[in-house]
Amino acid sequence: MHQGMGGKGANQAVAAARLGADVTLVACVGHDAFGAEAIGQYEMEGIQTEFIRRVANQPTGTAAIVVDDQAENFIIVIPGANAAMTPADVRNAAKAIERADVVVCQLETPVAVAIEAFRMAREVGKCTILTPSPMRRLPDDLLQLCDVCVPNRTEIEHLVGHTINTDQDAQQAAKLLMAKGVKAVALTMGSEGAYIVDHCESTQVPVMKVDAVDTTGAGDAFSAALAVWLGEGLSLHEAAQRASVVAALTVTRIGTQAAFPVRQEVDDLYRANSITQSANR
Repeated sequence: MHQGMGGKGANQAVAAARLGADVTLVACVGHDAFGAEAIGQYEMEGIQTEFIRRVANQPTGTAAIVVDDQAENFIIVIPGANAAMTPADVRNAAKAIERADVVVCQLETPVAVAIEAFRMAREVGKCTILTPSPMRRLPDDLLQLCDVCVPNRTEIEHLVGHTINTDQDAQQAAKLLMAKGVKAVALTMGSEGAYIVDHCESTQVPVMKVDAVDTTGAGDAFSAALAVWLGEGLSLHEAAQRASVVAALTVTRIGTQAAFPVRQEVDDLYRANSITQSANR
């Protein structure tokens, strides 16, 4: 058994901070030891925590993660204080959204929170990224406020009702999601890489071959890295190429936040892989 810090929003915040981003986390934790530990850990990572609210009558959100011999995972989530977050918490963090380049949301907090965050972000011209996990039915209001949606295979099948068996299926599912209002899709497919689809093009980003030991944090690492490089001005395809390296490094280590790489590791591996690919052409 391994015990460590987690939570999708927290994971993405930590992963982005390790890649050099200036990160503010808007969240709720319990008024318990886990909540205090979490805030202390975020501050050690350089994350701004002024908009984290401590909830007196709820425990800090917790998850039990079972990993099998193929490095795949099954997660049991106890939302706790995450479920107590409200749109008012987002409105209180308006100045953080105003100074951001990218606003990232996921679904471990109520959907109304993500809608409010994206609405505020759109009003001030910020890029919005949604990780639609844990899976649930999403209103079109949220999808229409989403610049980039980052689902995995199971999540996009749930969102659009389209089974994926082939490359064409993946592209069709992404286009169906875009028909709901999403501007672009970065569909993660595990060992098959990622499909990047927008209104201009559809491309595949191949996965970097590594010896995976734990895939738990890979999706969060990819989403966070995508946000970082989009915020630095790269195209969606270029950002996804670098994000795939971050995810590859993450799955070679046990745990979630403990597994996320720092920027220098990613830059070195991306550069080495680019040189290798050039030499093999």
